[in-house]
Amino acid sequence: MGTDFDLTKFELADVVHNLLSRARNFDGDKASKANLVDPFAAALESALNGYESEAEWKESEHQRTRQKNLMNHIGDLQQSIIGKLPGWTSHPSGSGMPDVVGRRGKQLMLCEVKNKHNTMNSNSSAETYDVLSEFLERPEFKGFTAGVVAVISPIKYDSYFRPFCPAGRPEREDIVYMPGRVFYAIATDPHERIPFKSVRPDEQISNWDSWIAIDLMMQEFWVEIEKQTSYRTPDWIKDLSVQALGAS
Repeated sequence: MGTDFDLTKFELADVVHNLLSRARNFDGDKASKANLVDPFAAALESALNGYESEAEWKESEHQRTRQKNLMNHIGDLQQSIIGKLPGWTSHPSGSGMPDVVGRRGKQLMLCEVKNKHNTMNSNSSAETYDVLSEFLERPEFKGFTAGVVAVISPIKYDSYFRPFCPAGRPEREDIVYMPGRVFYAIATDPHERIPFKSVRPDEQISNWDSWIAIDLMMQEFWVEIEKQTSYRTPDWIKDLSVQALGAS
């Protein structure tokens, strides 16, 4: 793989700032009080963790609530970051538009963005398929390829992408499933190749120069976090990206 690929500089300051603001302004104590306490879980958790007071248990509960709130915003974060890529636009929920739309010369794509590969069940997968199918019927999206992007997803190196066809839905080559690293490689590909139309699933996309695009994005993300929080992302967290996103 070449090493001269350079992802066009894109600004993540507002994306990171928005996420940090939501997390900081979240009232974990209020949210915890609004939920009914599960005494069974509290008893088991206290026994396993050795909590000796209600205060200790409450602090762990608040931490869990804050973590859940943060994770609820991660999907929006992934979508917003993709919208910063050259030629790509992110659309807010409820706008009647796909999560992201890419118009890069001959490469025309629209995608629904998921944070992890296991966030959809059979019903939601079918619903997502139907939504994408409806988008492709619109005149404004004539000739587009639709995709489901699971940013954190295992990569099959003998089939980098595949048709997205939940049970009961017909297989189509213009509706595809892509792990995050594969998507970023395609979405920033200087040759503007398109799944199934100009690149096959078994082509060695890992040899493309743009295979490192998601790594460059992550580096920008870590730098911006440090700018806004003075917290330097430790190496052990960076190492997790290899497991989550696949090796570069």
